[in-house]
Parts: sequence; C-alpha cells; structure tokens
Amino acid sequence: MRLFCMLFVLFGVALHISAQEYLLGPGDVIEISVTDLEEINGKYRISNMGYVELPYLKSIQVQGLTISQLKKKLEADLRANYLNDPQVLIKLDEVRSNPISMIGAVQRPGILQNSIEVDLLQAISLVGGRTANSGKRALIIRKGASGETATLEINLDKLLSEGSPHLNIPLFAGDTVNIPPQKMINIYVTGEVNGPGELKLSDADKITLLRVISKAGGFTDYAKQKKVIVRRDSKGKQEEFVVDVKAIKAGKSQDFYLKANDVIIVP
Repeated sequence: MRLFCMLFVLFGVALHISAQEYLLGPGDVIEISVTDLEEINGKYRISNMGYVELPYLKSIQVQGLTISQLKKKLEADLRANYLNDPQVLIKLDEVRSNPISMIGAVQRPGILQNSIEVDLLQAISLVGGRTANSGKRALIIRKGASGETATLEINLDKLLSEGSPHLNIPLFAGDTVNIPPQKMINIYVTGEVNGPGELKLSDADKITLLRVISKAGGFTDYAKQKKVIVRRDSKGKQEEFVVDVKAIKAGKSQDFYLKANDVIIVP
C-alpha cells in the first residue's frame, strides 16, 4: 500500500507537468483570443510543418512550444507591431500530435487519436476491451516535459468492481497504457492428493499451498498433512521446506506462498 501511494504521488506530479507543459505539435488545434484585435480570435490547426497562419502575424512556428511560451511569443509580436498591452488567451482545443498508445492484452492494440479527453476505462473500451488472458493490472506510463517518466499501476479488478473514481484516471496525449497478459506458471503435485499432476495457475494472484492442494483435489485419507514437502530450484540450488498444513488450516500458521516450478510432495 505504501508503494502504491508513493507511485500515485509521483504520477500526480507527472500529470501536473504534462498538463502545464504540453508541447504543441502538428495536428493540434489551439484557440486564440486577443483583446482589442478580434480578427485573430478563432481556432487554428497546426500544420504538418508546425506552423499556424494568423491574421496580421502571418505564419508563426508553434511546434515544440508550450501554451505559455506561445502566449509570450504572440504578446511580444503584437506589442512590437500592433498593440501597446496585448492580452492573449490560448487554449488547447484538440490534441492530435501525441496520441495515446494502447498495448498488451487488449482486443485492438494500437494508437488512439482522440479530440476529447478520455479516462482509463474509456480508452480500454475504445480498443474493444481486454482479452481473455489479460492480467489484473494496467500500467500507465507518462513522460513529463523534462523527460522524466512516471508509472502508475492500477488494479483493474478493483476499478471495475468498486468503480473508484481515483483509479479511473484521465489520460493525456503521449501516454502509454500497457495491460500485461497474465502469466501461467507450473506447479507440480505428487503423493497423497486426489488429483496429482501438473497444475497451470495464473500469477495474477498469490499462489499458496492451500490453494494448490485444493486444485489438486484435496488430501487423501492417508496424507500426512503435517509433513508436506515443498521442493524449489533456486538459482541451481535445491531448497526443501517442510510445511505443517494442518496448522495452516487451523489458523495457527501462515499459508505458504509458492513459486513457479515448485514441487509439492504429500507423504
């Protein structure tokens, strides 16, 4: 929980940077209003070369500028030629130059080009939703104007079940949303269980010994539940753990967490 909060704070900073210092580019639409010079007022789409054509000021290069930088540039140009104290207001009306990338376990991975702001759930819907093998998390990766990268991990099951608005965050141009597929890991169970063999389980949830025993059909009547053995290959070295499952079931001991390729032996 502490790590999640730290990531959320970091990502909140990145949101602020992105909104305030978004770099304009080809395809974006900006709305310009100038007090006492209504001929300039209107919406302008930035050309493929990064310019806008304005009355009086003609062709102005805006690519790579922030809204505040463009405001200062226009005010300086107007002050030099037309107005003593120009008041310029600029709003970003449409974003096209930095689309949202949707990757991972979604139906139609690719680029979202939207003229309206979308949130996480809307973006997932626009690419057809998640695939059957999608994991339970979404990673939103965002770069700030200074080049720093922030990543936030969202629990999709929690978002969908609770509808928590703080989890359904707005997405910005240039964001990448990655929904990793769930990974299947192998656990091997042998000995006194009703269904011995290889089990394939998703790593989306923590895999415990009790869960695996249940998946393997439970213990037989002859199982020695106090002496269940877990064998694990750790960097070429074999480790062995003896687990008292009876104590776990009685609430006297914590469940034992398993890893990929663990071998469970029930004597």
